[in-house]
Amino acid sequence: MMRDKIVLFDIDYTLFDTAFFKKSNLLTHKIYKEVIEVLDSLNKIATLGIFSEGNIDFQRKKLKETNIDKYFEKNNTNIFLNKLDEMTVMMERYANRKVFFVDDKLNILYDLKKSFPEVFTIWLKRGPFAKNLREIPDFTSDAEVENLSEIISIVRQN
Repeated sequence: MMRDKIVLFDIDYTLFDTAFFKKSNLLTHKIYKEVIEVLDSLNKIATLGIFSEGNIDFQRKKLKETNIDKYFEKNNTNIFLNKLDEMTVMMERYANRKVFFVDDKLNILYDLKKSFPEVFTIWLKRGPFAKNLREIPDFTSDAEVENLSEIISIVRQN
């Protein structure tokens, strides 16, 4: 079923507990505790997708090992070496839909919003990128959250 809304998630520090993974010497794959509940809830009101960057096989393995790959249709699992290089292609694909981007990197959301003002940006303030980031002058994401659970009502209301 095609839904009007699509929520695109980054993987590291957004769904996947990358800090825990690093501490385990890259042996233990773990998602944050609220992820399953959030994906279950959002799956009822929106299409779920991935918009992430990194080694494609490595990123896909994180989704599979944590058993959350089932929430994302293959054609909505978008992993690139550099996601900013691919954002125009992404937005063309989802042109007639309300697009929500959830990311821990404010600069990614800034670049998306600059090129595509209609996108709804959600900054997840978790992980080293969020903690060590300076503000970007004249930019505020559409929503800022510290826990993924907070985005359910945001997606419902927008």
